[in-house]
Amino acid sequence: MGVITLFFGYFATKVQMTYDFAKVVPQDDPDFLEYVQFKETFGEDGNILVIGTKHPEVFKLNFFNDWYDLNEELESIEGVEKVVSLTNIYSLNRNDSIAQLEAKPILTQKPKTQAELDSILKIVSTLKFYHGLLYVPEDSLAIMAITLKKAQLDSKARIPLVRSIEEKAKQFGQKHNSEMHISGLPYVRTIMSSRVADEIKIFTYLSIFITALFIFLFFRFLSAVIFSLIVVIIGVIATMGLLALFDYKITILTGILPPLMVIIGVQNCIYLLNVYHQEFAKHGNKMMAILRLISKNGLALFLTNATTAVGFVVFSFSGSAMLDQFSIISGLVILLVYAVSLLFIPIVYSYLPPPTLKHTKHLDSIRLNKVLEKCNYLVYHKRNWIYGITLFLVIVSFFGSTKVKNLGYVVDDLPANDPVYRDLKFFEKHLKGTLPFEIKIDTKRNDGVKDYVTLQKINKLQKELAQFPELSKATSIVDLLKFANQGMHNGEEKYYIVPNIVDITEIVDYLPKGKGQASLIKSMVDSNFRQARISLQMADIGSVEMKRLTAAATQKIDSIFPKENYHVKITGTSAIFLKGNDYLIENLIQSMISALVIISIMMAFLFFSWRMVLISLIPNLIPLLMTFGIMGFFGIRLKPSTIIIFSIAYGIVVDFTIHYLAKYRHSLKKHNWDMKYAIPESLAEAGPSIIYTAVALFAGFIIFAASSFGGTVALGILTSLSLVFGMFMNLLLLPAMLLTLEKTINAKKELGTTLVEFEPDDITED
Repeated sequence: MGVITLFFGYFATKVQMTYDFAKVVPQDDPDFLEYVQFKETFGEDGNILVIGTKHPEVFKLNFFNDWYDLNEELESIEGVEKVVSLTNIYSLNRNDSIAQLEAKPILTQKPKTQAELDSILKIVSTLKFYHGLLYVPEDSLAIMAITLKKAQLDSKARIPLVRSIEEKAKQFGQKHNSEMHISGLPYVRTIMSSRVADEIKIFTYLSIFITALFIFLFFRFLSAVIFSLIVVIIGVIATMGLLALFDYKITILTGILPPLMVIIGVQNCIYLLNVYHQEFAKHGNKMMAILRLISKNGLALFLTNATTAVGFVVFSFSGSAMLDQFSIISGLVILLVYAVSLLFIPIVYSYLPPPTLKHTKHLDSIRLNKVLEKCNYLVYHKRNWIYGITLFLVIVSFFGSTKVKNLGYVVDDLPANDPVYRDLKFFEKHLKGTLPFEIKIDTKRNDGVKDYVTLQKINKLQKELAQFPELSKATSIVDLLKFANQGMHNGEEKYYIVPNIVDITEIVDYLPKGKGQASLIKSMVDSNFRQARISLQMADIGSVEMKRLTAAATQKIDSIFPKENYHVKITGTSAIFLKGNDYLIENLIQSMISALVIISIMMAFLFFSWRMVLISLIPNLIPLLMTFGIMGFFGIRLKPSTIIIFSIAYGIVVDFTIHYLAKYRHSLKKHNWDMKYAIPESLAEAGPSIIYTAVALFAGFIIFAASSFGGTVALGILTSLSLVFGMFMNLLLLPAMLLTLEKTINAKKELGTTLVEFEPDDITED
């Protein structure tokens, strides 16, 4: 175990963060392949960071000159490819001597007087190409677009790069007492990645502290805490090491695995320690207690870990790379933690002195025994109340579940008061958004984009899209040609129109050939002028509205571009990301069903009886329905970060059932298959482990409520509630059902031939 831990520890130092939105849509999905092809043709659509500020003195000399300096400072930062604002825009001027439009900067230096600035702004006002992109005069809004280099975006240098941009923007804002707003996909991704990295550390340490505290409160001796923590720390190191070994990066989902493995690992330790003390209290023989711990409970412990692993592993059926990574790592680590705990705990305690009365005192806890006595009383004397309350909860929960909505957003996990979220809404208000919305137009022939009819169709589509309140001003080759046409006519504003059929070829030949200008053209059309791109930004309207918007935009596209002559496709990061939400919901539901089927089969191997499988499923499905109902009543939406709760919770809650039924089966055999004796005894033996585990897991999961991500908060709260509901169902409903069905269940036939074990009664301390 030491060698394995060092091995994983070495690789754990090499694990990296992801700085991109997780790959949700499968890589063989047609829309995803279209998006990949789009990026290969036109370049990245999500590498622009936007800074905006609204101030009454935007066009005053001091403010403008400092804006000029900010542009220069940001452009000098390593990792910034270019910065575009009003301070470095250019006009196009016709030069017939070289048969080319020359890009001439509007400013070559900072203006010295307000009058000089006013004259410059007057020229800018005639250049409609920039209006609504870099400034909105009616809102006194100035905008700066910062293109970041891909090499820095894909590395750990991304966070300091974005932070340095953020810091310089804040300094500018403080100087002018102006609120600075920063947004764009690079910024959102970076902030979220940075927070994930911080939360991994916080929640891992916090989960270790919380679980250590509860172990000490339960068992009241230090060795239980120390050796349990060794087990879970091995699990944490293995988690990080496996991520690096499989070349996976830490995402918002895999980021919760380290604290999650702490919580699940503690479950094993609590169960083993409790059973060890129960066995020792019976006969006072340490080695006999350890061997019975393994022989009588090893299989049950394996099944509890296996069912928990299944609850995670089924996510690999979704086809999503993000969930596939989550499921593989979690499944492997859960089984590894099982092996470590089953080996490490018994071996360690075989070397230690036998437990003292102080160590086993928790078995005689007055409060715990009162709870178990109350459960036993309710099972025997108030079964109708148990069934009635359960039925009421099922009906109410079913009603609540009908209110759950399937809706996801790009920025879905940030609270409304978060600065990132507020800045996103600022740009949605003034620019209609900053999230990419792309349209690729394939004319199916070389030079097809130069065709006058095609250009008119693109222009018409842009006018139609301008009517959509969710979409910003569109830019395409048409806008560049309008700008060039204006330049060909000495900058006269009235010529900012699509060139006529006679002038198009000449204007295309006159387009600037300089490095910066050539890249602008390349980002709008391919090298053969066969494909063109219309770029817009959109608001974060959510997956439901995205469907409506896409359908409406597609209808406009189909009415303008005949399918026999053009292939037009809506794509972009936002479209792919939001499509992934519906894809995940559909596939995660299938995964959840798979988990139920697989765990049911495993339970069937435990009992060889479909009736016992059915009985064991009911107390575990009801907590999930109750949790689903709570989601409906409290307006918690169905999205990837919430639907995974059900598989995780089911995989853990069913552990309670296995622990109880394993003890129940042993008690039946001991009391000659008499259920009336077996039920209270199994409740007395399994009850403490179930209660201890449920309380510890509740405390472990509830810490996620402190997360800054809404999905993680929901995961913590809802999973905690599911575990509490599952605890009560397995302590009350399950034994009540067994007692009610006493006459219809042949206990010896259905429970007596499984879970083979040996009784080492002849083993002495030596």
